[in-house]
Amino acid sequence: MKIRSKLLLEVAILFILIGIISTIAIINTKYVQETFSSINSETLPILNTLKNMRYASTQLSSLTNEIILIEDETRNASEKEFPELEEILETNFYKIEKAKLLFNESFSEYSSIVTNNYPNDIDHIETVAKKWNEMLFISNKMIQLKTSGASGIVILNLNNDFDFAFDEMNLAIDKAIELTTANIDQRELYVDSLLRNVTWSIILALNLFVATTLIIRYYILKSISKPLQKIKSVTQDIAKGNFMLYPEKGNDEISELGKNINIMSTNLKELNKKMLEKERLTSIGSLATRLAHDIRNPLSVIQNGFEIIRIKSQNNSGSNLDSNFDSIRRSILRITHQIDDVLNFINISELQYGEYSLLSIIKSTIQNMIIPENVKIIIPENDCSIWCDSCRLDVVFKNLIDNACYAVDKNGVIIIRIIDAQNDVLIEIEDSGPGIPDSISEKIFDPLFTTKQVGTGLGLSSCRSIIDAHDGKISIKNNPTTFTIRLPKNSQKAQESIKKISEESLLESTFFSN
Repeated sequence: MKIRSKLLLEVAILFILIGIISTIAIINTKYVQETFSSINSETLPILNTLKNMRYASTQLSSLTNEIILIEDETRNASEKEFPELEEILETNFYKIEKAKLLFNESFSEYSSIVTNNYPNDIDHIETVAKKWNEMLFISNKMIQLKTSGASGIVILNLNNDFDFAFDEMNLAIDKAIELTTANIDQRELYVDSLLRNVTWSIILALNLFVATTLIIRYYILKSISKPLQKIKSVTQDIAKGNFMLYPEKGNDEISELGKNINIMSTNLKELNKKMLEKERLTSIGSLATRLAHDIRNPLSVIQNGFEIIRIKSQNNSGSNLDSNFDSIRRSILRITHQIDDVLNFINISELQYGEYSLLSIIKSTIQNMIIPENVKIIIPENDCSIWCDSCRLDVVFKNLIDNACYAVDKNGVIIIRIIDAQNDVLIEIEDSGPGIPDSISEKIFDPLFTTKQVGTGLGLSSCRSIIDAHDGKISIKNNPTTFTIRLPKNSQKAQESIKKISEESLLESTFFSN
């Protein structure tokens, strides 16, 4: 249940309890009326007027307190509830006016009867009128102050005065009853007992109202605070690196917050995993860079020495010696290729942009590669010029063509296409190999992942890094196996590079002209 629904339910229950208390007060007041109606017929007219005055004062007290409570509710009521509360307030104000009218009529009748029949009790008429006026004055003042937003302390103090005035009013009426019903003393104990029961029933109902309110509020707060404590515990665990999930229960706002925390925890877990992987690769890369440089220098010495030996041995070469030379040469090329893979993966330096022909880059790449005799490469007939780093794209094409040659097992067809797509250009490299299993297709761009018996597992990862640096995308699909590269013809980075080159050229021309 939504928190708002819980609060609306609480308000509804409170209204029901207020109605029950009002009903109890009205029922008991009517019972008092019935009891008074059985008094001796000689005092019945006076008792009837006193009864009506007591009823009016009770109504004034009950309705005043109810208006104060409803005024509190209207401050926190929603737009939907507000008209209903306003209607209840208007009804209660109307009831107060009726109570005033009843009191005035009864008081006029009581004054007339007492003046004509009991001239010694005339002073008591003024007392009743004074107490009634005090109640009216305090009631009006409480309602006006509550409507204007007065503080609770002011209302509480007035409420105490109002209760006192109400008690004084009842005492005045009781005194009038004593003076009028001296001949029915035997009924007095019964009436007093009845009044006490009425008072206690109202007090009991009020206590029940307060207790029920506290219980409802306790369970509502518990339903809010307990999930919040759980969320606090989960967030503390997440802060410590334990990316646990909040148990998603319920459909309130706190549950929605828990779902968002779960999304955050999952994303943080993935981000933390990537950061750890990046740190690991950085450490490996630092070590690999040092090793690659340390290997490249002696490898160059070996390669140069090998070439000198091969040249000097040309006149004495035999089939076995030529085979060994070829084996050494392939080994040197393999080590060189692996070192290049490591350095290309690690050293993605700032791109050197220029406007180049894609077809020229592809042809240059193929010319500098050793392609197996039984592998046929079909290059595109169309061409497209883009702003790019030709050296970096050469690395990408070399890796992809090399992988395609390996996939067709040195006997197959590789098709390269250039597709002009307005703002972008697509380069497709398709091979006739058996394809890449779906189970590993999502991992082939991961660093150090390879299915080949030779290689570093960094080639495709380097390709993705280079394409990403160009603000492009690289993807793969099967049946047949096709690598697709999407490059912008004029990316934001390219524009910035062009602007930088233009500024440098302008600066140089200005310098030499001066």
